Amino acid sequence: MTALPGVSALVLAGLLLAGCAGAPVAPPPVGKPARVAAPPPKVNPGQPLSVQGRRLFDEAVGIREEMEKARAVDWAILERRWRAVVEATGAPEAHFNLGVTLERQGRDAEARAEYQEALAGKPLKQAAANLGVLLEKAGDPRGAQAAYDAASREFPDDAVSRERLAALYLQAGQLDEAWHQAREALLRDPTSVGARKTMVRVALARGDLDLAKLVALRLQKSAPDDAEVAYLAGLLLAKQGDDVGAAAQWTKALALQPGLAAARAGLLGVAMRDERWGEVRSLAAPMLADDPSSAPLQLVLGIALRHGGKPDEALAAYAAAERLGAGKLPEVYLARGVLLMRDRGDCEGALRAFDQYERAAGPVLPQGSPVPKLIRECQEQVEQGRAAAEAARQMKAEAAGKRGDIAPSPPSKPSPRTKP
Repeated sequence: MTALPGVSALVLAGLLLAGCAGAPVAPPPVGKPARVAAPPPKVNPGQPLSVQGRRLFDEAVGIREEMEKARAVDWAILERRWRAVVEATGAPEAHFNLGVTLERQGRDAEARAEYQEALAGKPLKQAAANLGVLLEKAGDPRGAQAAYDAASREFPDDAVSRERLAALYLQAGQLDEAWHQAREALLRDPTSVGARKTMVRVALARGDLDLAKLVALRLQKSAPDDAEVAYLAGLLLAKQGDDVGAAAQWTKALALQPGLAAARAGLLGVAMRDERWGEVRSLAAPMLADDPSSAPLQLVLGIALRHGGKPDEALAAYAAAERLGAGKLPEVYLARGVLLMRDRGDCEGALRAFDQYERAAGPVLPQGSPVPKLIRECQEQVEQGRAAAEAARQMKAEAAGKRGDIAPSPPSKPSPRTKP
């Protein structure tokens, strides 16, 4: 079966643009309970904690520590404990710890509110870091940046805020500022894994593979069991043209973190380039289960189905990709055209699909696009078909004419007999 030149690379680019290849991952929240400092925290300046408030606070911290020792932390119980502390004291540290319990239970909006309450009462480094992470998760990079900026000003020695600022600048495409913030984070914490991850990504984006390799080696030594580190090592190897090594690293990343979308997208790309269509199907199906609205994934699945000898299912997948893409995925028309041309012998339908592709792709086709060649080939086949049909029609007409020339005359009517 004829492969579809050009489409794999275009679809992979679409997967990357859709995010499958992974932006920098937000770190887990900083969840250590805040202790009462000396002097004790104040609800308002000049208002120390009451005896009851201090007792409740210390009890809540003690219960958390006992649960951690037993490796059985019950966040619902701790939430009730910290709510009692908040009601009794209103201390910023109590709001922070209540926020941690809410976040651990997946109640991010409530947790954000508690972190904001804590920061309104007192600058708390951990509260600022956790608030920024939650704002990132909520899709508010500007709010997250504001939180991290405030933390970096309040705490000049804080590495976490600068590490996260570096990741945000990277996502925004501001590579110089991303590199600067990552270096600032490393100056404050030489063990910062997040800062080095950003540096690897910046070096890869700049095409500096030697620098990316140097930083990645340090990352692999300091965080050998980090799934994102394994993914980045695979990304570097892929850039160096080592698909086998890249696939091995991405497989390791999935073993460390099953379902890591970026690693699965990487393996999918290698399978597509190698035209291992059965493997493409096995990889695309679970990715679609996680992201059923992905038009590029639907298209990839359709291409694999077509190469697996299932053109009807492939056409259904193309229709789903066209619907989900809302006109923004021209490659679906190319894939449909190739199927109609190669598998159905329907060149007229294929030409309509290729015309849709050219109109959707814009005035300039991507470099190396197979469409002009496919159109010429299809047009030749259509013309040949028309010429053959015309020749057949003429031969039929000539045959009919010849049969008319030699046809026997109809029998004459008998003469009326005369009487003798």
